[in-house]
Amino acid sequence: MAEVAVSFTVEKLGSMLVHKVAFLQGVAKQVNWLKEELQRMQCFLKDAEEKQAKNELIRNWVSDIRDVAQDAEDVIETFILKVDAPKRRSRGLLETCACFPGHVYHLDMVGEEIESIQSRIKNISKACERYGIQNLGEGTTTTMASSEGFQWRRQLSHWQKDKHVVGLEADVESVLDKIVLTKRKGLIIGSIVGMGGIGKSTLARIVYNNDTVVNRFERRAWVCISSEFSPKEIMKEVVLQLLEPDEDKLNVLEIMERSTLESVKSMVHDRLQGKPYFIVLDDVWEAAHWQSLTSAFPNEEDKTSILLLTTRNQGVTKDDHIYAHKIETLNRAKSWELFLKKAFTGNVVECPEELKATSRDILEKCNGLPLAITVIGGLLKKHGQSKDEWNKVLKGMNSHLTGENSVSYIMELSYHDLPPHLKSCFLCMGFFKEDATIRAEKLIQVWIAQGLIPPKGDKDETMEERARDYLGELINRNMIQVKGMTKDDRVKNCLIHDFLHDLAITKAKEEISLEILRDEGGGSQSSQKSRHRVIYCGTERPVFSSQKNNHIRSLFFHGAGNNIFGGSTVWKNFQLLRVLDFENVGLKSLPDAIGEIVGLRYLGLRNNDIKELPISFSHLKNLQVLDISLNFSMEVPNIIWKMINLRHLYMSRITCQASPKVDYLQHLQTLTYIPTPRWTPEHTARMTSLRKLGLELDENSNIINLCDSLAMLANLLCLNIRWYGNHSISFEDGLGKLPRLTQLKLQGIMTELPTVGNFPPNLSHLSLNNTALDKDPMPVLEKLPNLVYLKLDGAFTGEEMTITSDGLPRLNVLSLRELKLRNIHVEEDGMSDLRRLEIHRCPHLDNLPGELEFMAQLGELKMGNPPHSSHNYRTGPVSRDTDRFMIPVPRFTSLRNGPVRQWAGSGLKTDPWPCLLQ
Repeated sequence: MAEVAVSFTVEKLGSMLVHKVAFLQGVAKQVNWLKEELQRMQCFLKDAEEKQAKNELIRNWVSDIRDVAQDAEDVIETFILKVDAPKRRSRGLLETCACFPGHVYHLDMVGEEIESIQSRIKNISKACERYGIQNLGEGTTTTMASSEGFQWRRQLSHWQKDKHVVGLEADVESVLDKIVLTKRKGLIIGSIVGMGGIGKSTLARIVYNNDTVVNRFERRAWVCISSEFSPKEIMKEVVLQLLEPDEDKLNVLEIMERSTLESVKSMVHDRLQGKPYFIVLDDVWEAAHWQSLTSAFPNEEDKTSILLLTTRNQGVTKDDHIYAHKIETLNRAKSWELFLKKAFTGNVVECPEELKATSRDILEKCNGLPLAITVIGGLLKKHGQSKDEWNKVLKGMNSHLTGENSVSYIMELSYHDLPPHLKSCFLCMGFFKEDATIRAEKLIQVWIAQGLIPPKGDKDETMEERARDYLGELINRNMIQVKGMTKDDRVKNCLIHDFLHDLAITKAKEEISLEILRDEGGGSQSSQKSRHRVIYCGTERPVFSSQKNNHIRSLFFHGAGNNIFGGSTVWKNFQLLRVLDFENVGLKSLPDAIGEIVGLRYLGLRNNDIKELPISFSHLKNLQVLDISLNFSMEVPNIIWKMINLRHLYMSRITCQASPKVDYLQHLQTLTYIPTPRWTPEHTARMTSLRKLGLELDENSNIINLCDSLAMLANLLCLNIRWYGNHSISFEDGLGKLPRLTQLKLQGIMTELPTVGNFPPNLSHLSLNNTALDKDPMPVLEKLPNLVYLKLDGAFTGEEMTITSDGLPRLNVLSLRELKLRNIHVEEDGMSDLRRLEIHRCPHLDNLPGELEFMAQLGELKMGNPPHSSHNYRTGPVSRDTDRFMIPVPRFTSLRNGPVRQWAGSGLKTDPWPCLLQ
């Protein structure tokens, strides 16, 4: 469809008319004409796109509209960049004097190009009547959804907690019985086989996290194989998941980068040798793929270890020594159960009578596939309980499509139902690798850099907040899945199902000219008209040449490649580039020429080995996101302050000769991490947009002066402070000067906590990491009146912790990790509002507080990494299983209706719930 391209161009032209009117004098009327004419064409697009499947002439008409819209955008943006180039130093003169020779020349050129586009548009318009295309009156811009739409998004945030897993109970029992609980010794290879969208990965994940698996196997790892098979990357991922808590991850990464595949395999082998292990290889495509990796996994006759595969291809697991579990589609009852959860809001257990017939007809088309039911349910939920709308959905479903084809059709139907602004955002999912875990923060920043998020709405609402609303709606429609949440219940990581990823790529190739290159040297020829390009590295040859392309808006690199540039002159062809992402590629240097891409808005360099940032980057005045969180120390020249439009700056391990003038960056919202010797507090009052700040202290840091400067940051909400080494930092005075701060993370050794009055008064989220306090921190922490989230990770070296009566009155989440605790005492009415308790890697804990039984709000108890079997978790009577050892636990009668009861790693050998509810 062309509506995505047209809608985007209309919004872009409108923004240019508002913000660049001085530059556009002389052609402003022509630009406005373009905008209005394209806007009118949107009214015809819906009818045209419904007819184009049967009429090649109409298909060409739709394609012509897309091309002219994109060309119009190119013309105007090229003009803006030329007159605003770094070499033009007298900007004020340029904006006020139309007689500036260069400006006049560029105006003449853009005027001629607009006239050419006007002529094309007139010819396209004449074809409407000729082809019988009607004005349906539904052309709209994509500035924002209606207030009703935003209310709908906020209303349907059930995905934050509800996993909606249905119909896999018998499969879980079968896989556990046939594979996990086998009495065989040695390496056992099992598989879960089934068509796409049937729930293979979901089943494998349930088994992987089952307490029986967690307790029986000392080592576990989960890696995705997918069609992009890279043996070394897979082995590296296994190693990283097998790291000990005290290992230096960056050092291990550096060693693996320099190692051969066989050496990395040996690292895996050595870490698994002598220990029972459970490894999942998810989404295996060919037998040769997993077979080429098996030498890394020890096969010891005296131990049981498991390699579990998931695959769509039954031929992958034909070997006799593999137990293959074939997962079947849902029966009618289970399909109906899942459908009710997905198509209605809340805990609906009954479908309205007037919708039952339509619902069952729709379900029939889903063929019992969970993914199809999930996605169609998200589509129907958006329409509410309108019988007419549900019937329209049913009418659009093709009853002749079955199996995986029906899933693909439903995916496409759900895509077509998206409004244009969400279509644009969804298409960007094709930029990321298959099966990738995507940081939500990065995704929304890419959307903003592409211009997909309008800077409008409530005056206090940022584009980032609006983008999170868009992400929430795509999640509510089940087009994107949640992978992880932040401590304040926002989406932290997300992912997309293979089918939907394929759909995003297919549609992005049609709509926004996405091109995917895997190895140009091997014959993959790049297009001169592509606007977005994804490049998979992995060879020693340059992955793209200096072929001219003046249309590229984004470049994403995946894989590993030390020789990916093909000469610095190649970058001169990408003057309209907005997004450039090299994350995890393994770069060791950057060409100066990247600094000449003055339109660049997003530059991702995370997890590379770059030693120095080129000084030419000072020209990147339009840059909004700079991510230089690197593996090793990096020299940064004092140029960042010239990037006046920066909104998010991520740094780690940086060195610089002079203090960066970050106070010049008045749009900056995120700044992490900056060494305090390079922090200049004198002008922080000018950083009015800063919301999140990360600081690295040294032993000479003056905490009082530092907090005085932080107090001038009017909108600072989140502060992360870390320091290394054995020196201790005291915050006895200073943090209380930060009244707006709501989130605080302290990481490093502390002699003692600040007093209650010296904490920020509105603090709601607190994390203490590796503070190694020798006194129980609770006498202070329990008196913080607004604390709703508390994480103690290596924060306390003692064995006893006590929460007194009425302590931590508003706390919802308590997370305890890496502690030497033996006992936790909770007095009556302590933590009375606790909703979730997490205990991980606390091996000496002898008992759980009996007071938990009376906490009416407690709904989640998560325990990981089992304590020693000699310890007794007894605070109440329990039953014993004569066949399996079970550590006694308290009776939590109030948890009967809790939504989540996760016992993985608690040391329990069977589900304790029956005895807990006695």
